[in-house]
Amino acid sequence: MARRPAPASLGGSFLSEGCLLRVALIEDDPDIRRLLERVLEPAALDLALFGSGVEFLEAGGPSLFDIVVTDLEMPGSSGMEVLRACRAEPEPAEVLVVTGHGTIRKAVEAIHLGAFDYLAKPVDPEELRHRVRQAAEARRMKREIRALGGEVRRRHGLAPPIGDSPAMQGFLAQARRVAASSTTVLIFGETGTGKDVIARHIQATGPRADRTYLTINCAALPDNLVERELFGHGRGAFSGALTARRGLFEEADGGTIFLDEVGSLAPSAQANLLQVLEDGRVRRMGENTDTRVDVRMLAGTNRDLPASVEAGEFREDLFLRFSVVTLTIPPLRERVEDIEPLARHFLAESCRRQGKLRVFAPDTMQFFQSYRFPGNVRELRYGIEEAVILSGEEALRPGDFLFSRRASDRTVRGAAAWPEAARHLPPRAQITAELLQRVLREKGGNRVRAARALGISRATLYRMLDRVEAESGDREPEPS
Repeated sequence: MARRPAPASLGGSFLSEGCLLRVALIEDDPDIRRLLERVLEPAALDLALFGSGVEFLEAGGPSLFDIVVTDLEMPGSSGMEVLRACRAEPEPAEVLVVTGHGTIRKAVEAIHLGAFDYLAKPVDPEELRHRVRQAAEARRMKREIRALGGEVRRRHGLAPPIGDSPAMQGFLAQARRVAASSTTVLIFGETGTGKDVIARHIQATGPRADRTYLTINCAALPDNLVERELFGHGRGAFSGALTARRGLFEEADGGTIFLDEVGSLAPSAQANLLQVLEDGRVRRMGENTDTRVDVRMLAGTNRDLPASVEAGEFREDLFLRFSVVTLTIPPLRERVEDIEPLARHFLAESCRRQGKLRVFAPDTMQFFQSYRFPGNVRELRYGIEEAVILSGEEALRPGDFLFSRRASDRTVRGAAAWPEAARHLPPRAQITAELLQRVLREKGGNRVRAARALGISRATLYRMLDRVEAESGDREPEPS
């Protein structure tokens, strides 16, 4: 590959959003390649030259360039193979194919496969510049549409998940890194932690943000219906199948599918799913031919899948294929700092939807932060919505919430007398005695503020302090 550096003077020729576009020129004939290079040279392009399709593909070209100008007939990898490789990218380059008069039919076929346009040899210099300018404008418009789609998603409730706690910020940083790729992601989390919200966030911030996003709850449908939904069926595949029907994988071609509760899949569905993950082929029920699809797979589960593999309930090869990247959502009890912003967000949302005015009483937030929330964010959300609907008072008190009736004493104002389970949280092994004491000093001995800074509950902080005191024989001075 030969590459011309970007000139100092851009000349305003082939620009997208103020940036020089990356253009690849693929031509096996050296004389024609030099001619096309001279044609494009005055346009001040960031131009890379390739002598063959093989050279372009081996250099990772499909993911590197905005515009690709390629000869159609070349030894080794043809222009059609270059086109297919470019179209398989999450954000495909605009491909212009150059062809001789004897291969115009193939050029038309290339247009049908997604090429931006074609030019016949001998190439007219002005025509080539004009077509590349059109491709640059198409690239710019697609980026603007993608950016606009992101703004629409933010305005319609697909903003980043709420969570400023250290635990959630660390998790979201991982999710952002994963979103930039197209790999399969397995999302672990207890019931109600928001696996579907995280899946949508990954899709909305990734390269397929403006493409189809479909979701299916594998535990909500019988096994045979899950397979029909995912893979589709042919005519006559079963009684009542009067016509063929595409499945979700075909519907989401080019986009993303989220499989919630994937651990509930039947063995037959697991085998078919593995085929899709391995080679991108889907076979409808009752048919003998495969259809190729390009779908990013996200999956969620609250099950212990390694234990399911050990018990023979989940295929090991499918689990290994799914778990290339795994994310584990921290439960709400491990990110107490997020409870208040989440609660206020859900309250505003419910009041707007129900047309009511409600506020939290002074002791309600203290109750929220003391409660264990076995149902996690979902329990908090729907508990608030129920209280907004049923309470006749403007101020919502702890007794107005369904989950408060799980507490052993509804009248207690502080954390100490709430359910014993709320005070037995798992320790954070990474929080050392030195770190505990340093944070306490920084917070002036205020244990509530120290617990928030460490991303743990007050009950966990108290228990960890007791352990430190027992081991050292010294007692932390009580806050003044």
